[in-house]
Amino acid sequence: MRYDYEEGNLSIKLDEELDMNSCKVLRNVIDGYIMRYQPKNFEIDLSDVKFMDSSGIGLLMGRYNLIKLIDGSMVIKNPSNSIKRIIELSNISSQITLRCE
Repeated sequence: MRYDYEEGNLSIKLDEELDMNSCKVLRNVIDGYIMRYQPKNFEIDLSDVKFMDSSGIGLLMGRYNLIKLIDGSMVIKNPSNSIKRIIELSNISSQITLRCE
C-alpha cells in the first residue's frame, strides 16, 4: 500500500488481495490516514488488486461512511473487470464514484 496527501486530496493505492485477513490491517491504517488528514477528496486505487471478497466490500463501505462523516467524497479508481463487477453487484457504485482510466 502507498499513500499520498496533497492539498485536501488523499490517495491510497492498494497492491494486495482484499480478503478478511488483509482488510483487518488495512482498515486501521487507512482510517488513521483519513483521521490525520481529514481529506475532502479520497481516492482508493485498486489497479493492482487481483482479488476481493465481501471483506473488501466492507472495507470500501466503511471508508466511504467515514469520509462522509467529514463531508468528503470518495472515488474507487481502476478496479479490474472482475472487481468492478463485484462492486456493481453489491450496489456500492450507486454511492461511490467508480473511475476507470
